[in-house]
Amino acid sequence: MREVTFAVGDDAVGVVTLTRPEKLNAMNEAVFAGLHDAAAAARKAAADGAVRAVLVIGAGRAFSAGLDVALFAEQAAGRPFHDDRVAWLQQSFTGLEDLTVPTVAAVRGVALGGGCQLALACHLRVAAPDARIGLLETRWDILPDLGATYRLPRLVGLGRATDLAVSGRIIEAGTAADWGLVDAVLDDADFAAAARAYVARLAAGPTLATGALPALLRASFAADRETVLAAERAAQQRCLASADFAAAVRAGAHGREPHFQGR
Repeated sequence: MREVTFAVGDDAVGVVTLTRPEKLNAMNEAVFAGLHDAAAAARKAAADGAVRAVLVIGAGRAFSAGLDVALFAEQAAGRPFHDDRVAWLQQSFTGLEDLTVPTVAAVRGVALGGGCQLALACHLRVAAPDARIGLLETRWDILPDLGATYRLPRLVGLGRATDLAVSGRIIEAGTAADWGLVDAVLDDADFAAAARAYVARLAAGPTLATGALPALLRASFAADRETVLAAERAAQQRCLASADFAAAVRAGAHGREPHFQGR
């Protein structure tokens, strides 16, 4: 059985599922390889117009408990995490982050360590009421090296990011929402269906614009104002030339809602 699956629905939602429920979707080498493959499949499906938003979810009762301890055993046994190997692990997350359609992590149960960092790499995060989120790496005398030091302070601020990363404590869904770490808590008996509906609404939207915005917003932290304004202009020109923009103008002129197609 594959450790990560990718499926495309009639609602133009691509679903990336971690499929190790018996291990709380802990991440072994096969999971990272599966995430690489899923990101590549999603990128192609988005380019073909078949996928207009992506949902990342864990099978069973957890999003992901983080790295499989077997990977730590490899390090102790002499198969070290050299720089190029860590870079490959990191790229399995950035492949999802760099998609040009909205990506949403649906967190139920635990999202710990690498699981938390995978959620951070998605553009948005929704959580079930039972979600528990944290970075546990310092408990092993290591640090979160899959992008958390870049992404987390941009979401919650330097102080709270330092708190989570240094203390190794776990926060509940309500606190995560208050901090801006998750964007919505979906209090629904069928969390997977509620998360799918959330992403389907994004997929039905103007995805040329919404897909371009995450990268623009990330770049703004490292660029000067004029560079950001130029990037906005370039992205806006693509939107203004799109069929979806023309459809929105026609719909507005007739007092009706537009129907977006992602082109």
